[in-house]
Amino acid sequence: MIKDVHHFSLTVSDMDRSLNFYTEILNAQVLSDVVIQESLEHSVTGISDARLRIAFLSVHDSLIELIQYFSPIGEPLRTRTCDTGSAHIAFVVNNVDAAYQNFRRKGVQFKSEPVITGTDPGTIVKCVYFVDPDGITLELVEIG
Repeated sequence: MIKDVHHFSLTVSDMDRSLNFYTEILNAQVLSDVVIQESLEHSVTGISDARLRIAFLSVHDSLIELIQYFSPIGEPLRTRTCDTGSAHIAFVVNNVDAAYQNFRRKGVQFKSEPVITGTDPGTIVKCVYFVDPDGITLELVEIG
């Protein structure tokens, strides 16, 4: 039986660029950063002889795993948020408008301006989607 969620994983094209984004913009802390070579006998990815760099980041009480493949090199996915298989991670903030303005000043690209999504106490009151350097969708949410 599932007890908890351990981490979220994102495949990125440039680890250094992604680490800079996640630490500078989202204030994530790097917990580990290693390069590994998988073998046919021991491959969690199902890709024999994959060579990859894996970094684990702490964002508040959550873990995010970033993976960059050196071989084989993958192709970027071009997904819209409405496409099956598209996913995102939502980060809770105290004030979406303030975070939106702060992130915009730092050059973060947004999909819209913040929108009101609910008015009941304890529900998401305001949210906005933004993207990381690889175009991976992330979200800021303000809960009332």
